[in-house]
Amino acid sequence: MEIMENIPRLLMENNKAFITIVTHELSKCGITVPQAIVLDVIRNTPKTIGEISKEIDLSNSTVSGIIDRLERNGLVERQRDQQDRRVVWVALTKDQEKLDQYPVIQEKYFGELFSDLFRQLSNEELIQLNDSL
Repeated sequence: MEIMENIPRLLMENNKAFITIVTHELSKCGITVPQAIVLDVIRNTPKTIGEISKEIDLSNSTVSGIIDRLERNGLVERQRDQQDRRVVWVALTKDQEKLDQYPVIQEKYFGELFSDLFRQLSNEELIQLNDSL
């Protein structure tokens, strides 16, 4: 098989394996991949549904449904803008105890999850992998 034909196949296989691992880890906490993506987008800064939708390339109604479920689980809060009451900001809950119940949404979680795999690589190989991706 030619190398140019092999690379896309390997990328797809690796992507499938990565998504399978991530989905399994998220399911332990009852979080879906789209919910985790939204949580990651608002991790550091509150955003409007429109901003989230643009960033993750999903419709406003889809994002709104995801946020509804996250809000029911107590992970996010909707907050009206003080200047313009029509604007609604979505932010992580201020309840750190609630967030701590979901280790998969912590920024370092997946790095630690995959650390055993990456420990097998030399520093040079890690740099090469990073540059390739």
